[in-house]
Amino acid sequence: MDRERRVRLGFGITNVFVALVAYLGIFRGLPSRWAPVDVLGVVVIALMASSGIGLIANRRGADMLARAAALVVLGIGMLLFAALVLTASWLGGVYGPVGRGGALIFFLVAAMVLPYGILIPAAELLWLGPMPKKR
Repeated sequence: MDRERRVRLGFGITNVFVALVAYLGIFRGLPSRWAPVDVLGVVVIALMASSGIGLIANRRGADMLARAAALVVLGIGMLLFAALVLTASWLGGVYGPVGRGGALIFFLVAAMVLPYGILIPAAELLWLGPMPKKR
């Protein structure tokens, strides 16, 4: 198996894993439902799972789907990370010692979002390179 195929397979497996982690975190880990979180969660799960399966199966168009999935997940991940870190900072600043406990939880969740919502999609976009030009 050549290097390109191994990398493609690795990103495919990683995308399926990210979809599984998102499902477990959103639909099994959160104690209550909120429509915006659920809708964005379904989008992330569907995009990452389908792009992962496409990369693993070496389907035509899998690169375009993986690029779209990585862009969407990166955008959602950056917004979520920023919201978590800003909320944690606000809790710690406004509520002092009492808010630091809540802030710690938000920082820990942000630390879990960082690799799956930002670093993996960014690495995948770097691997995929620029969009191919139309002929």
